[in-house]
Amino acid sequence: MLAQLSASACLLLTPCLMAAGVDTCRELSSAEGVRLAHYVGQKYHVPQHAALRMESREEIGTTCYRKLVFKGDGALGPYQLTLYASPDLRFLSSDMLDSLVDPEREERAQAEKLMGQLLEGEYAAVGPSTAPVTVVVFSDFQCPYCKKLRALLAAEPLLASDGRVRLVFRHMPMARHEWAQKAAEAAACAQLQNGDAFWRLHDALFENQQGITGDNVGQKVDDLAAHVEALNIRDFRECLRRQTSLGMVLRDQQLGTRAGVKGTPTLFINGEPMAGLPDPAELNRRLVKALDEATARLAAEK
Repeated sequence: MLAQLSASACLLLTPCLMAAGVDTCRELSSAEGVRLAHYVGQKYHVPQHAALRMESREEIGTTCYRKLVFKGDGALGPYQLTLYASPDLRFLSSDMLDSLVDPEREERAQAEKLMGQLLEGEYAAVGPSTAPVTVVVFSDFQCPYCKKLRALLAAEPLLASDGRVRLVFRHMPMARHEWAQKAAEAAACAQLQNGDAFWRLHDALFENQQGITGDNVGQKVDDLAAHVEALNIRDFRECLRRQTSLGMVLRDQQLGTRAGVKGTPTLFINGEPMAGLPDPAELNRRLVKALDEATARLAAEK
């Protein structure tokens, strides 16, 4: 029995198969990709109309383990699932741990990679692009906790001090909020004009959150925008009429979904997530920690 268990375990390990002289990397054909996508769809109860498919595959180092990314198209947004396959393509796992890699270094590398993705494309920001710490916030103008976060960030000393911390805003209107999408498109239209116009309308939307409804959002947004001096109201209205900013909002939502955002507000501090409304002291502690780590890395690189 013990010999059988050892042999079974060895089938999962590339070195064992190499020692036995077996071809360790089973071909991942198109047919195998279809089979695996079908299995994953059944296992995770993905609706058939989502048309789940294997989007990409990547070998893990020099082993025959593979990182597989499955994607599908759902009514409420895209499905995406990442799994790891054993060399014989029989076993799938949601995680792959490499005991030879330092966990802190691995987490730092993952955070840096995520940070690069979070800063792709256009966005509104406060602070220099050279700041050692960047805070990316995914927010919803109808979310009451996002309004509280806006006040918390405005009161955070490190965000208003010497330019060591940069703030980046990403649109994440939630489907359950009736006027959040229209507000996001309006703010994005201001963003297309200039940063000052965006942040002034951003503040006005949160300050007047309680007076906005699904029925009056169009008029309320127009009234608020008309009082933003940095905004060309004629171009702003044309932008909304043509839905010029819709693509920007959708790209932010897709980016948030890929980054694992489940709700608003969600912060990423140098790529490390911080979901929900943080305590002011905890936010400051995390920012100080990120600054200390960034300073230490810069010193080590010199």
